[in-house]
Amino acid sequence: MANETINNQSKASFWGIHLSFWIVMFSLIVYLMALIVDGVYLFQRSLVLVTINVILFYACYFWIVPTYIQKKKIGKAAVLILLLILIIIVLRSIGDRLLMDKFNQEPLYDIPKRGRFILMFSGELTFAIFACLLKLAVGSYENKRKMAELEKLQLNTELQFLKSQMSPHFLFNSINNIYSLVLLKSDKAPEALMKLSELLRYSLYDCHDKVSLRQEIEAIESYIELFRLKYEEDLKLTFINDVEITDYQIEPLLYIPLLENALKYSGIGNNSDAFIQLELKVENNMLVFKISNSKGVRNKVQEASGIGMANIRKRLENIYPGKYVFEVYEDDTIFEVTLKIHLL
Repeated sequence: MANETINNQSKASFWGIHLSFWIVMFSLIVYLMALIVDGVYLFQRSLVLVTINVILFYACYFWIVPTYIQKKKIGKAAVLILLLILIIIVLRSIGDRLLMDKFNQEPLYDIPKRGRFILMFSGELTFAIFACLLKLAVGSYENKRKMAELEKLQLNTELQFLKSQMSPHFLFNSINNIYSLVLLKSDKAPEALMKLSELLRYSLYDCHDKVSLRQEIEAIESYIELFRLKYEEDLKLTFINDVEITDYQIEPLLYIPLLENALKYSGIGNNSDAFIQLELKVENNMLVFKISNSKGVRNKVQEASGIGMANIRKRLENIYPGKYVFEVYEDDTIFEVTLKIHLL
């Protein structure tokens, strides 16, 4: 229904512009001819001239260009345009003669027939070329607009797909943590369920095109607390938030995959020396998120190739093209990811 309304509005706009053009054209012809003749003859001769040119214009616009020129049949198009112009010249000549006889008028210009033919031919050819160029320009614009809409649709579809992968991924890990608490009959299970409900609400209801930085921070904190509940000991898991203004709008679930990656490979919870440190700050008009972790799982290679990390790279390229920096550093003991996003 919405598309139908838009199409109707586009058609109304199209014909409104064309009608305005022909009204201006008719008025201009009447004005120029009024310098030579006046009365009813002036009006009728102008009407005949405009009507004939309307036929030529739309024959080129709706028929010759789409059927031949846009399909690279230039030769056939040229022949048809020449035939149309010759027919138009014949019709104009007949119309002029009938009107002159009706109103007892003499020819407006004392020009030989050959010169008159050349004048009429060049005028109609110019008009036909104008119609063809206009149609090609409009067609090119429409194609670019449709391509832009298609790219936007594809981008939105891809982003929704990536988000649909992202949300179940971290929720699946959260449910695993709660399952561990339930098996242990831990008193922390109810609190863990509350944290999970917060994450579910954020993932299912709050994650639109953009979310406030505050919402993303709260999701990170809930996720960290949910992970902590699984362990009795105090984990070396810190989140340093130095951002005072949290109303910045960002892509949702942007940082959690990085946290998941660190939790998976740091060995935290199994190794007392393992650590994870998250830091969020604004620096040089860029939102900087840095996460460092120990390399605790020696039989696995930590890299940006899992579902979460691969998706975040795709999302960054789609949402922040040329406006982000994604850096990875590692040595024998530390793995570090820094994500910088230019603030608008």
